[in-house]
Amino acid sequence: MIKKLKDFISNFSEKNKETDFQDISNLDNACAALLIEIAFADKDFDKSEQDSLKKSLMECYKISEEDINEIIEDAETTVKESTSLYGYTRIVNDEFEYLDKLDLLRNMWKIAYADGSLDKYEEHLIRKTSDLIHISHSDYIKIKLEVRDD
Repeated sequence: MIKKLKDFISNFSEKNKETDFQDISNLDNACAALLIEIAFADKDFDKSEQDSLKKSLMECYKISEEDINEIIEDAETTVKESTSLYGYTRIVNDEFEYLDKLDLLRNMWKIAYADGSLDKYEEHLIRKTSDLIHISHSDYIKIKLEVRDD
């Protein structure tokens, strides 16, 4: 998945002059990849998770729906190849303030809860990511409960 997203992002930087699409930064790429990983964590990527993922990517990272559909198609076939979150979380740690990290965590929980149930793999991946981006356990729980109760 990492390679597919990087290739996808590279293609856009070449097309940037022809479209309104702004260059997706490495940070946006990393955040989009983390959200996609959460969406695929339980191996059941249903319509509600797709909609939640699309909404998060469009609102937070200014990626068009057409481009998101292409990212998702590629990600569906390559997510099994992804073995490390470190590259993504390193970028997040380098670039994000703590409040930005909390927003990313909130979006991950929204995707995990989008289908009405929380899978153990989704929760594990969010916990792991949360630890890697240095979010406190109390904030992790607070945001999880906030999103669950919405």
